[in-house]
Amino acid sequence: MSSISSSPSLGSSTPVQPQPPTTSCVQTLTARSGAVLSVAYNQSYVFCGSQQGSIHVWRRDTYRLEATLEGHSGGCHSLAVDSNTLFSGGGDGRVRAWDMHTLRALYVIHAGVNSGAILSLVYLHSHRALVLGCQNTSLQWFSVAGRDAVPRDTRMRELQARRLRFFDDAIGVCTAQAAVTSPTPSDYEDVDQYLVSDSGIIDYAHSGYVYSLLADGDVVYSGGSDGVIKVWQASQGLALAGELERVASDVSVQALALDDGLLFAGLQSGQIDVWDLETRQRIRTLAAHGANVFALSVVRHCVFSASSDGDVRVWCSDLQTMGQIRTAGSVLALAAIDAAGEVLLVTGHGDSSVAFWDVTGMVAGGRDAAQALLGPAEGGRPGRRMMQALAQWVRFRSVSGVPELQPECRRAARFLRDLMQQLGATDARLVSSTPGSNPIVYGRFEGRQAQAAVFVYGHYDVMPAGDESRWASAPFEMSGRDGYVYGRGVSDDKGPVLATLFAVAELHAAGLLQMPVVFCIEGEEEHGSVGLYETIAEHRALFGEPRLILLSSSYWLGESTPCLTYGMRGSIRATIRVETSRNADVHSGVWGGAVNEPLTCLAHVLAQLAEPSGRVLVPGFHDGVRAVDAAEAAAMRDLVSFVSARDAAAPVLVSADGALDRQLMQRWRQPALTVHHVDVSTVAAPSNATLVPAAAQASVSVRVVPDQSLHDIAEKLRSHVEHVFEGFVGARGDALDALALKLDVTPIADWWLADPQTPVYRAASRAIREEWGMDDDPLLIREGGSIPAVPWLESFFTGAVAVNLPMGQSSDNAHLDNERISIENLLRGRQIAKLRLAKWYTTLTPKEKTKTIKEVSLVVLSRKPKQCNFIEHRDTKVVYRKYASLYFIAGIDLDDNELLTLEIIHRYVEVLDRSFGNVCELDLIFNFQRAYFILDEMIMAGELQESGKGTVLRVLAQMDETEAAENAERGWADINLEGVAKTAMLTVQEFKQSFTR
Repeated sequence: MSSISSSPSLGSSTPVQPQPPTTSCVQTLTARSGAVLSVAYNQSYVFCGSQQGSIHVWRRDTYRLEATLEGHSGGCHSLAVDSNTLFSGGGDGRVRAWDMHTLRALYVIHAGVNSGAILSLVYLHSHRALVLGCQNTSLQWFSVAGRDAVPRDTRMRELQARRLRFFDDAIGVCTAQAAVTSPTPSDYEDVDQYLVSDSGIIDYAHSGYVYSLLADGDVVYSGGSDGVIKVWQASQGLALAGELERVASDVSVQALALDDGLLFAGLQSGQIDVWDLETRQRIRTLAAHGANVFALSVVRHCVFSASSDGDVRVWCSDLQTMGQIRTAGSVLALAAIDAAGEVLLVTGHGDSSVAFWDVTGMVAGGRDAAQALLGPAEGGRPGRRMMQALAQWVRFRSVSGVPELQPECRRAARFLRDLMQQLGATDARLVSSTPGSNPIVYGRFEGRQAQAAVFVYGHYDVMPAGDESRWASAPFEMSGRDGYVYGRGVSDDKGPVLATLFAVAELHAAGLLQMPVVFCIEGEEEHGSVGLYETIAEHRALFGEPRLILLSSSYWLGESTPCLTYGMRGSIRATIRVETSRNADVHSGVWGGAVNEPLTCLAHVLAQLAEPSGRVLVPGFHDGVRAVDAAEAAAMRDLVSFVSARDAAAPVLVSADGALDRQLMQRWRQPALTVHHVDVSTVAAPSNATLVPAAAQASVSVRVVPDQSLHDIAEKLRSHVEHVFEGFVGARGDALDALALKLDVTPIADWWLADPQTPVYRAASRAIREEWGMDDDPLLIREGGSIPAVPWLESFFTGAVAVNLPMGQSSDNAHLDNERISIENLLRGRQIAKLRLAKWYTTLTPKEKTKTIKEVSLVVLSRKPKQCNFIEHRDTKVVYRKYASLYFIAGIDLDDNELLTLEIIHRYVEVLDRSFGNVCELDLIFNFQRAYFILDEMIMAGELQESGKGTVLRVLAQMDETEAAENAERGWADINLEGVAKTAMLTVQEFKQSFTR
């Protein structure tokens, strides 16, 4: 699909403002069941009826195919909806009713005898009735509300007696095979069967096919191939109330639409007649198309017309043309969706495709572009503003490492900075400390607490598009197809960056952002992160002391199972160049054998780097590799069994012998050496096979794993290459020229490995599980690639933990042609980031938590023999109660009811337990009144039995005896109750340690 509407200019003006396109094709879907003949929609789905009778159900939010409804044996020519039911009219002479929530068949309505195809259909809400426009020229009335008035046995006898025959000869596409056969018992399925009664049929309502129907309250308009528009009054049936002036008899009325007292009639001639219904006069004829006008739709007083000429024309309320949308083929069906801030136009095509067009700007009359993109309400389909911003961002060719494109990189950076500002960032700026490098985009969103706790990392630079002829669409123009968006950077990493940004902005706007979030989006990640470390170090005050480093820069193992990445290999880059002392190539027929050959030497060196099995031959290379223990091997086998059953066809999972576990072990946690390419110095044509090059060069990379030392492996590789080279030179002492080795070995990124069993990862796992509705945890996976910034950031920000939340699927083609990402994955990734950030609350250091929790434990547990519910101290009560194995403690005001407080605590913890799993795995602040705490968490964690808990309490009792005098003397004056009200609980290990120090 393509649009002729122009895109906004993205020049170098400052600041760069996001500009939504006036009209853009946001998604193209493929029905694969013949031409799309009808379109309808509800709040959740778009329904498309096809020539083969199938109804494709697409989700409005993600464009994912939710279901394909089968049942019609002829084309699905018409669709109608009420609040809960979809009605489909088919070429088989039947109307099928479907539940729009469960997408299951409800019942079947059989049209009158010899009705032929049901070409048009309308539902009358006030009467709860259907009107059918049929191929045999009749109009038929069916009461949905009174459908059970005739007993089922009577209906079934009538069906058995009927023979659904129409014309003896097939007539065009409308005649379905089922229309000339008798029904059999298998046709009646397991759903109720109903019939249109003879009293509800108006024979010869038109002198031709009834192509179109339109309802306006109790009035029904019908248009037929006889060129007549008739007006019917609805009551217990239809009564003719008049007709509009006959047009040319050979011009069919194909479509009808109504707006503000004007009736629009789309004609076979390509024209649109406009009628004033009050005077019943034709006031205008619009020269709209050069072929049949198959569909009309009205939204916000704008009329859209669709034709077999492939154009969609747009007309404003004063009947002036507003432009057109050029599509790739005939448009047979049309629907305009007005959804609170957004207008989507859905077009169904003869080539079985369905296209979604954002026409908001066109019907809005030029409303402010920035407001349309970044207004206070999301409006329209979920993520609309985010997807518009992504489409704009993709247009910037922000390829790093290419001097000619550095201005584009800076424009992309400014775009993101301006977007952050408009989304509510308290600070957004470009920072850089390295001349010539692309700047970092810094942004900060304030939270309820003052201390920065979350650091979001990503990058806006992208890889070159490569051979653009291999792309199905322009790489720097985002396009949508079959639930995906395509374009360079949509998956790596512009899409995930925007998903996280919009998640943070939404939390911030709602006042739910607990801690400040800082963004660090670099522009050199694809070019070795040049200047990143220096810039962060110089501007460290901007970033604070984050506890969590959040990124999304990896991919699922397959296509359908969400994953959580906890490890990556490190990387070393090497360039090996062998040169001769001569300055030019020589002819092999003249000098061959008498001179050194750099390519032969280089081949010898490369051959000594690895065995055919892949094992690296560098001495000591494998010495530091962490052994695979039995538990890890078993976990890998379990993972392979799980994913193979669900994603066996995923391209990343292809394994010739089925040994996927060994394949993944090699890719994830074993080191590797790769020769990427070999170049020679010759400038002759590749077909010239007579020259001996004067130099040869190879690019090599090494992937390192735990517990290899990055710099140690780099040095070992250097020494090994030099040793092999010297051995080759020593064996060629009689050559006329000399060989020289130029070797560059550069450590790029260290390996990174997190502990997926820590509270941080368990919380991320729960967020993924909750958003995707999974019964099991997401797959814990590692990546064979490297992200240099991740291990560096963890070491730079002491105590910070990095979490990599992959949004892309294995087939996203990052760095390749036709890069893409699923819209559903992007929207759900945004929600997962929201869930994770909304539940990240820790502020205190472990030492501070240990001190506070110990003090409160001594106060409460020393009083347990008295079984009191609260202890008064100044203007505060310390309230506690034991529920099962848990102690709940809160600091409240003196006039608060302690029993009510404890009950609320109890209920609140139950909710948390359902939401989080084991509450003890998280650091939490409970903000009811001042604070609530769970001190005794060990039983809940499953890390301590009741007997072990008794031991801990005995230790407490001993501590009570030794410190009782001190506590009595100070009268709890040193107990920081105000601090207690702001403190989170300890982890299990810290809780234990607080009583053993």
